[in-house]
Amino acid sequence: MTLQHTVSQGETLLRIARQYGFRTSNGLYLHPLNAEFRSLRPDPNQIYPGDVIAIPAKVEKFMPLKTDSKNSFMVRDEKEFFRLKLAYENGEQITGKRIVLNIAGQTIDTVIAEDGLIEVELTENKTLTGQVDLYLNDEDTTPTKSFAIQVGHLDPIETLSGVQGRCNLLGFDCGKVDGINGSKTQTGVKAFQLAQQLQVDGIAGPITKRRLVDVYGA
Repeated sequence: MTLQHTVSQGETLLRIARQYGFRTSNGLYLHPLNAEFRSLRPDPNQIYPGDVIAIPAKVEKFMPLKTDSKNSFMVRDEKEFFRLKLAYENGEQITGKRIVLNIAGQTIDTVIAEDGLIEVELTENKTLTGQVDLYLNDEDTTPTKSFAIQVGHLDPIETLSGVQGRCNLLGFDCGKVDGINGSKTQTGVKAFQLAQQLQVDGIAGPITKRRLVDVYGA
């Protein structure tokens, strides 16, 4: 009987694969049993809570060996990265500023490069939460801005929970991120629409979602 795994908030495909003894995410993603899932999620880096992934039985591989000679084997592995891009409210990239990032048991104290991108290779099976301290003024001894991060906890923009999460992080309070279009969520969406000079109706339609992506990011 084929096992099935239901995706929970914060999980990544690679971490699910490793949980079941696979070295790479393709061991699950490209398997014929997951053809429907692959069609539903063409980008393996974007999976939704509630998605169901088939876990195929592992097949032993047998390799012929040469006698009286050296046999070499290469094990392919997959690396996992955390990427963060920072910008001012007007969309201008933040560059040349000090940033201290604490994530997955690592501390990175560096200066943001010209492309505004911070990239960190993550160690296996570490909790994907952390803290970002940003120093916008050279003379500052305390962070100008600090914020917590939870990797994998922001749903795609197509979902209402993804809209709620982005609005909350931008300061437009939608309440609990639960995918329910209650009065609190509608109030938060209206506040975002008003700030962005959009039609204020409390409905997170295509125009509002596109603007959220422009302002916050995908």
